[in-house]
Parts: sequence; C-alpha cells; structure tokens
Amino acid sequence: MKTKQILPKILLSIILSTAVSLAHAISVTDVTFNGENADAAALLSGNDSTSSINALGGSFDVGAWTLLDKTDDSATQIEGVTFTISANAAAGEFTLSWDSTGTPGLPLIMDFVFVDKAATNYGAYLFEDELFTSNPLTGTGTFNISWTNNGGNTPNLSHISIYGHAVQSTDVPEPATLSLIGLGLLALGITRRKKQAKQ
Repeated sequence: MKTKQILPKILLSIILSTAVSLAHAISVTDVTFNGENADAAALLSGNDSTSSINALGGSFDVGAWTLLDKTDDSATQIEGVTFTISANAAAGEFTLSWDSTGTPGLPLIMDFVFVDKAATNYGAYLFEDELFTSNPLTGTGTFNISWTNNGGNTPNLSHISIYGHAVQSTDVPEPATLSLIGLGLLALGITRRKKQAKQ
C-alpha cells in the first residue's frame, strides 16, 4: 500500500526536477544570424570576458578569441575589420555591422561567439566559418533568453557581446582577373587545336 503512495511522489519529483533543469537549458536555435542557427551553445554563470570565452572547451576551443564589440563598450579591430553590434532587446533582434578599417581587411572568414548576458548567467553561441564581405556590410539575427532567474522569470537583457576568431582573410579574385585567366585558357586551347590540325 505504501508503495502505491510513494511511487506517484517519486514520479512527480522526477518530473519537477526535469522541468527545472529544462528551464535552464539553452539551444542552438535560441540565436540566429542571417537566418542560420548557431553551431554550438553553452550556458554559463557570471560575466562574460575574453578569458572566460577562451576557457570554453568543445566546439568553442578553436584558438584565441578577441572581444570585437559589446553593446555598452567600444569596438575592436580584427584582421583589419571593425565590428559593431546593436540590439533591440524588446524584439529579440540584433544587427552586426562591419567595415574594412585596416589590412588585410575584407573579405574575412571568421568564427564568432554571440553572447547574451541576463541576470547572473550568459549564453554563448558559436557561429563557424562566417564570410564577411564588402557587400553587404551588415547582418541581422535574432536571440531568445531561454533561461530563468532565481525568481523563475526570464531575466532582462544586460548586454550583448561579440567575440571573434579569424579563420583566414581571403582574397576573392576580381572579375577582370577571372576574365583574363579565361581568355588565356581559351587562347591556349585554340593554339593547341591549330597545332593538332596541322599535324
């Protein structure tokens, strides 16, 4: 008889503990950039910093991260490109802008970590191998704070940070260069055919 009374209590405690842990879970779908979900996500406590992002393991462990911009701080340059982040917290939207301000500049292939800080936690979302070009000079995204504060409510956004790790700066051939290469190959082909026809 006591087993019948204890079993529902055990099941209820399992369900409640699972619900509490899920309230603090985050997902790669919580943040998008240019319509794509993040590649990895981690929920951390405390304040984000370059050292805390560099200490992340797993997919985030790609080398040294640099703080590129924070909504309440100034922007930093990486590989000759300066990034600026702005957010509309009420709508859960952000805009990431960039400009070539040095060498080597754009285009740039870079991994970046989007951080949204709220209450005593922050979510870190990894975007890998993103191509930043001179057209366009902005990208947009969405974010959702999916964890709760100590009162069980969704906390307000404190700030957003962007950390970057340059994979490589890449030189994209100009259309004129590609045309010259194409014309050269065409000339070689015609010359070869003429030689073969004479033999």
